[in-house]
Amino acid sequence: MGLNASVSTSDLPMPAQRGCEPSIARGDFRQVMKTSSSPRPSCSRCGTCCRKGGPALHREDRHLVEQGLIHTRHLYTIRRGEWVHDPVTGVLVQASGDIIKIKGGSGTWACRFLEDGPNACRIYADRPLECRTLTCWNTAGIERVYAIGRLTREDLISGIAGLWELIIEHQERCDVERIRRLRMQADGPPAGRRARELAEILRYDTELRNLVVCRAGLEAGMTDFLFGRPVQQVLRAMERAVSGLMTAPTGTPDRLPPG
Repeated sequence: MGLNASVSTSDLPMPAQRGCEPSIARGDFRQVMKTSSSPRPSCSRCGTCCRKGGPALHREDRHLVEQGLIHTRHLYTIRRGEWVHDPVTGVLVQASGDIIKIKGGSGTWACRFLEDGPNACRIYADRPLECRTLTCWNTAGIERVYAIGRLTREDLISGIAGLWELIIEHQERCDVERIRRLRMQADGPPAGRRARELAEILRYDTELRNLVVCRAGLEAGMTDFLFGRPVQQVLRAMERAVSGLMTAPTGTPDRLPPG
């Protein structure tokens, strides 16, 4: 089932339960090239690229979601301001906008559509742009396109009355930069006030997710796409990012979910 203006929240594709906290990057592309077992310029189906994490979606992939070929239950959103691992430069950067990615599966970062035994892709005929473009023996193609024309939640659901307004409200009240200031900045409002504001954000984020599950009948995993990762997870990733930036040598930060 696709996403369009006539679809109600109860008609949206339902998500599967998440097995683990998903990664936000498919890893350093050059590292994929180094670790691949392929000795020649052709795919040996080693599965290395798929195990580095699911791909981010681009506007060329929009039909895959709208036609239900990739259900929204299998997606999650990295929101503007979240720290991500840049797979080209290998350093941490802040996402400039939505990054919609395919979740991992079976308790790992590996793309949920990877079949472990034969290292085959369950959606190979309908695989996303990044999967079609990445070749481990020459990553120039994927490096050119990976940050261009990314698919956004607005592209997919801005026409669904009520739902899009709810997402905008959540984005404003749970703004990542605001969360960063409340959690990380030593100056500004007193610590007690900042702690109360942060607690209110966490409460709102949790209650809104529960509300759309209970009232709209969505499975809990669907909220990872609609509202991004839970604020509690964003906070943990933020703290890891800050720790990595402070302690890791330049260009080799602690690995975080990729972009």
